[in-house]
This record gives sequence, C-alpha cells and structure tokens, in this order.
Amino acid sequence: MRLAIILAAVSLASPLLAAEPWELITSIGYEESEADGEWKVTKTIPDALRTQADSFTITGYYVPVEAQAYVSQFLIVPDPADCPFCGSNGYGPTLEVHVTTPMPDLAEASEVTVTGKLNFDESTETYRAVYLTDATLLGTN
Repeated sequence: MRLAIILAAVSLASPLLAAEPWELITSIGYEESEADGEWKVTKTIPDALRTQADSFTITGYYVPVEAQAYVSQFLIVPDPADCPFCGSNGYGPTLEVHVTTPMPDLAEASEVTVTGKLNFDESTETYRAVYLTDATLLGTN
C-alpha cells in the first residue's frame, strides 16, 4: 500500500514520467536566436525523455525516405497527416529511425512499433532533437 501511494505521488509530481512517447517528443522546447548574423536553435529536452533513452519504444506511421526493397533508415510520425513529404498539412513531429538489420520496405503510413536507443542531437544548427538508432521493428499493423 505504501508503495502505491509513493508511486501515485511521483506520477502526480512528474506528469512527464508517465507520458506517452510522442507527448515526450513534442514537449521538447525550442528557442531560436540570432547574434552577429548567426542563427541558432537551443533545445530543451525533458529529463523524462532522457531517462528512457537506452530503451525507447514508440508506435507511429512509417514514412520511407528512399525507394528501396530493404530499408535501414526511415521516419515515423504520430499521424499519417504529419508526413513531411505528403500533402500540405505542414510539418509535424517526426522521428528518424535507423534499424540494425535492413527490413523489407513497407507500405507508406503502415503503423509500426520500434524499439531502440534514443539519441539526442544537441547541435544548435538543426531542429532535429532526437533520433533512434540500434532499432528493431517489433510489429506492424
């Protein structure tokens, strides 16, 4: 009973600890600045996201980046409408995925679940903040 109370208190105190993977990714803060003609972006990555980095599992929709029979790199998005190469809905959250073993190409917008190591791009020259490496495809729908 005491453990349940402690876990409930931790969850209430830190809502990001129980957040879904896409909620954590979209909670990354970005601040643009320019000084002496040089643009940069500073990213603030939530601690709750950093703590999951060694084993990060996420479900999203498959977006190929190259037309190949077998792929080792692709994007996933939380909603097919967020595809950065499709339509005119703008650019939503994306996660770049690098799998350890090339896998057969899938139909665009297939729902996939992947797991791997979440890496953080601290560069001030890009909006990319996270990407997944050493990934494995857990399943498709």
